[in-house]
Amino acid sequence: MALRQYRIPVFYGIAQNITENRQNDGESPDACNMDTQNGRLSVAKGYVRESETAFPAPEEARRLYVWRRAEERKLLIATGGTLFVLDESAGAWKKLYEFGTVATLAQYDFLPVKIASTEYLLIANGTARMAKWDGVSETAEAFGSAEGLSDMAVNFVEFYYSRLFAAGDVQNPNRLYYSQAPGDTRTIENWTSAVESENVSGGFVEVGTGSDPITGLFALSNQLLIFKRDSLYRLLGDRPGNFRIQPVNGTMQQPVHTACVRAGDVLYFLTQGGMYYFDGQTVQRKADADKVQLLLQSATLSNCVAAVRGDRLYFACSEGAGETGNNAILIYDLAHGTYMIRRGFQARGLYAAGGTLYLLDGNGFVCRFEEGDTYDGARIDAYWKTPMTDLDSKAVNKRLEELYLRGSGGILSVEAVTESGTVYNERLMPGGSERILELGLNGDGRAFQLVFRNVNGSHVTIDGGVELILDLQRRVL
Repeated sequence: MALRQYRIPVFYGIAQNITENRQNDGESPDACNMDTQNGRLSVAKGYVRESETAFPAPEEARRLYVWRRAEERKLLIATGGTLFVLDESAGAWKKLYEFGTVATLAQYDFLPVKIASTEYLLIANGTARMAKWDGVSETAEAFGSAEGLSDMAVNFVEFYYSRLFAAGDVQNPNRLYYSQAPGDTRTIENWTSAVESENVSGGFVEVGTGSDPITGLFALSNQLLIFKRDSLYRLLGDRPGNFRIQPVNGTMQQPVHTACVRAGDVLYFLTQGGMYYFDGQTVQRKADADKVQLLLQSATLSNCVAAVRGDRLYFACSEGAGETGNNAILIYDLAHGTYMIRRGFQARGLYAAGGTLYLLDGNGFVCRFEEGDTYDGARIDAYWKTPMTDLDSKAVNKRLEELYLRGSGGILSVEAVTESGTVYNERLMPGGSERILELGLNGDGRAFQLVFRNVNGSHVTIDGGVELILDLQRRVL
């Protein structure tokens, strides 16, 4: 008989990029609704309601937007052709604007801007003229004018060097519009030439060819990124006289514009081929992108929505055949380079503002994500699987003997999976940092795996790692 210790000193994240026998002991081939912040393994936080007034038709929602104004915040939801705002005093979702056309696949874009001395929110959906709202009026109004050549039905808007840039005109799919530079009598609602100078004029430029339409605009500190269906360009310069549009080198899969998110001055985006980022010069695929390759192979990203909160990127996506909405959130921790997944709810909308991550759930409630111990009252079922490993000793039989860990919370389920079958154990977490949970295990085989689960939605935390004692015996042929 020979005893061996198997240790998990620190918990990291999901890793599907390598065979389980070669995985780090602190990584998992499959985990859900767990959090590994600070190396602990905890059941992840849930979400709580921000408002008690449900949107009456959540299945029709296309985008959730939270407009943080100086004195208040406004909750807005866009459907195929209508914009709604929550009237909290009346406890009802009020119709704010009708775009005049119903587009079931409309992908909205929102942008706070200042026109003259008034702050507005611009709303574009690609099917009709843009709308603007001052946050006070009972209804929004149409943006621009025919005289100012700014009444086009564009889908994507950005603010770069004090100008409004717009694209997504179905009639001119590769055209990038830009406004006059604000000042004197000029405003961003005027896209015509200015008598003063070319450098304060509005206008447009064709980017590439019309068979490769523009699919998104994103402004960084010193350039404007122009996503197209099959390529990527960037606009440099601060005025028409020195505008330069250059193709960006780099192989990538194209994202939907809602799957792109800025963190600092870096743009990250999720595709079927993994996560990419723009480093200021070219597009790079994340070195750890394959850690969620199996998850992304079966996911649908056509309605993916991204948000950033602190050091974490959140991507709401759809898993499983026949799903009509996003039913999972992939989380990437920038500081630690780890991926985790959340399931058990519908994410009809996702938006981060003022350090809070807002979610529109399947019941139509706007909620605050990463708060509370339930999904608005629904229990959180969480699990973490260790790699199935033979410890690089394939001829040796491993008998699982004892498991040691520290932690707190409710009841923890531990499954020991071996060649002889699966043995289930449940124990109440010991609580107190000085107490150790000792758990006798059964099961033997030449490879093994542990599965940690919470029981009945209980919140549990494993702190200080895990130690497993095994009895190793060479197999007799």
